[in-house]
Amino acid sequence: MADRKRSQDGERETEKYIDDAATPGQQGRADGNLERKVGTRDLLKQAEQDKPGVTRVQKRDELDKGGS
Repeated sequence: MADRKRSQDGERETEKYIDDAATPGQQGRADGNLERKVGTRDLLKQAEQDKPGVTRVQKRDELDKGGS
């Protein structure tokens, strides 16, 4: 790994690139039918199973243009 070069003038340039905006939380059921459908399936999966794992978008979710 390359060695890091320290600034000789003591200036902290990292602060110029980092903003103080809060990190967004989990999205859940907000923002649309696809997200709502997957979020609902995830909640049901968590309620029914001991170790539910990750809930991913499936092709049938993308193809279904209707509601839940």
